[in-house]
Amino acid sequence: MDHQSNISKQAKGGLARARAVDPERRAAIASLGARRRWMKPEDRGEMPEAVSQGTITIGETVIDVYVLKDRRRLVAKRAMARALGLKSEGGNAFIKTLNGKVIGSRIPPELRGKIENHIVFKPLAGDPAHGYEAAVLIDLCTFLMDIREHLLETQKFLADQAETIVRAAAKLGIIALIDEATGFIDDKRREEYRELWQTFIREEAAQWEKAEFPDDLFNIMYKLYGLKRLNPSSTRHPKFFAKFLRKYVYQPLANSHGAILQELELKNPIVYANGGRRYKLFQFLSEEVGLPQLRQHIWKTVGIGLSVNSKEQFDRSFYNAFPSARALKPGDTPDLFAHLDNDS
Repeated sequence: MDHQSNISKQAKGGLARARAVDPERRAAIASLGARRRWMKPEDRGEMPEAVSQGTITIGETVIDVYVLKDRRRLVAKRAMARALGLKSEGGNAFIKTLNGKVIGSRIPPELRGKIENHIVFKPLAGDPAHGYEAAVLIDLCTFLMDIREHLLETQKFLADQAETIVRAAAKLGIIALIDEATGFIDDKRREEYRELWQTFIREEAAQWEKAEFPDDLFNIMYKLYGLKRLNPSSTRHPKFFAKFLRKYVYQPLANSHGAILQELELKNPIVYANGGRRYKLFQFLSEEVGLPQLRQHIWKTVGIGLSVNSKEQFDRSFYNAFPSARALKPGDTPDLFAHLDNDS
């Protein structure tokens, strides 16, 4: 039987039209078809559709997330606002915040373009939603961290929350990368990842919520150095108080002879020109072990400070209470306050 007899009239017509088109035109048509197959649905005038959706939890905030048919991972626009701790959950609050004078004047053009061009998509149920690819959330958080020093006091929480998200995502991300590289990923491990995320977030968020150094400790410092505390409600103190904390709190902590302090400084190096660090050192202490030890040591130090009237008396009482701190080799802990002692 003739092979041509098995071809429909429509197919024969198509073959005839194809033969009538010159080779260059045929190549251009084929190339356009290939490009169209790889285009995003919105670029083809179609609305992207979600094939899966769920939530992740950051602290007490539930964030809606989606996976599209083309495997893009999205965070809902409203969820971006909630993730950053904005009081209003609406997407408009998110955009309004980013367009403010302080933030809007510093946001990079590329990031601004991503934020202004959100993705309209079909969730599994309900009306079309607005979202961003997940990487945009991380890019935005990194930007907010970078401009922390320029933010208004009422905006500082944005950088704090951004730091929480990035650090938690990094911890979870390295676990996922290792599992992928070793072939260990399995659908039944999804719940474990969710638990890991939640554990890390609680740990990170708690670090921002607590001020580990009580006011009593700062009052002791003012007393020992004969300084008048002009504004008892202020959280700003003389810069050399940080040296006091290093010498009498972190250095002898848990009889570590400075080992804990060294590890904390490796995790939290100096990054600013004025000698400042991005975080407080205590933020890297674990809730299970590090922070309880810190609190216990602080209150012992406060007790010693309350029982003495001078820096010399404090030193004697302190090293009697913490003899291992005095056992350090000469030169390991220089007298950071000699110039102040001579003036008193």
